[in-house]
Amino acid sequence: MKKTIAFFAALVIALAGSVNGYAGPDAPGTVLIQVQGGAFPGMGALLSANISMANIGKGHLYGGVQGGFNLRTGAVTDSRRQDLSVNSRFTYGFNNSRVIEFHFGGLAGIAATSIDGSEKALKFCYGGLGGFRLNFTRSFGMVLEGCYSPYLPYASAGLAFRF
Repeated sequence: MKKTIAFFAALVIALAGSVNGYAGPDAPGTVLIQVQGGAFPGMGALLSANISMANIGKGHLYGGVQGGFNLRTGAVTDSRRQDLSVNSRFTYGFNNSRVIEFHFGGLAGIAATSIDGSEKALKFCYGGLGGFRLNFTRSFGMVLEGCYSPYLPYASAGLAFRF
């Protein structure tokens, strides 16, 4: 996990001076799709679709939906746990430069859990998130994001596509 974060931080530093991002907030109506993979309490993947709803100050407010899948295996109990979640998410983001956009926000939704295929539960999940996006071009970038949640926290990296 620490090696993954260090790798992506080094990549951001190496690329920050050579990419052609853009300045200013995303215009209302801009669609942002993010595909992420990362370290949860196990390994997982996220897909989110967001739309820019408004410009507030020098930033932009996004609202959207996020789906996630997580698989973890217990080293102590030899149990296998799967989580599948669907959440609404809202973020406020602002561009620090032509290249980097910082964002923070929250999410809330439901998660279905299965432990060893027999014990199943449906739970309400929520959390606060933050991260940044490295804009290579107006429509393509890389995203690093973390979420604190009592139910399903995560740290992830992935690709961002703006339309």
